[in-house]
Amino acid sequence: MRTITFVDSAYPKPHGLEEFVWSGRLDESGRLWFDLHLKSNGYYKSEGEDYLDDDDEDDDEEEYTSMVQWQSAIVWDNYHQCILSSTYWSDEGGILLSEEDESFTFSSLVNKEFVLNPLPLSDEMMESDFAFGIYLLGHDLSANHRITFTALDNGLYDIKWDGTVALTYGGFDEFIHEFKAHIQDAKFDGFYFPKSWSTEEATLHFKKVLSDFDQYEFVDVNPKSNKREYKLMFK
Repeated sequence: MRTITFVDSAYPKPHGLEEFVWSGRLDESGRLWFDLHLKSNGYYKSEGEDYLDDDDEDDDEEEYTSMVQWQSAIVWDNYHQCILSSTYWSDEGGILLSEEDESFTFSSLVNKEFVLNPLPLSDEMMESDFAFGIYLLGHDLSANHRITFTALDNGLYDIKWDGTVALTYGGFDEFIHEFKAHIQDAKFDGFYFPKSWSTEEATLHFKKVLSDFDQYEFVDVNPKSNKREYKLMFK
């Protein structure tokens, strides 16, 4: 099961995912990150073909509020599907795992909950400070992320990801709408690093932040290409 649910929305049933990628990143400052990227199926697909057949919705009679927009199928249909990601628009977000000279190991994920952009947000909060970008009912904002990774017996992970949304594209700044994502059997896609680094240079940096570096190896991202580009994967 790989779904995202928008609680009490116009389309409240779980939405299947068209795309999901869980990857890692070592940035030029030597900081290690997890990145998450998901794209939902079309909103209407979650409810079945007959969901809107008897809909008598009339937006002209409704007060213009965030909740009215959230519960309006006509509004949702204008935007088709959700993208929630730390990689789709930029590489400024994600889940910080360690700074340089701090070590990370996957065993540290046990009983760990990552809490990102908790509410209330600071008045000085800038868009670049958000861990994840979101396209939901336009380019909105998401915060108060709570993410857990649970190891399964087959080397895969169960990921639970809850958060809130403010419909800022519609002019609202209240983070009052909830989403819940559940991704079963997620496979880690590996740690990426700056393309300008050689594998020798990357090794020096990875050894500072991965306590079990000897359990990894560099893998060619696209072996069919003449241009060599690598990521770090479990052996």
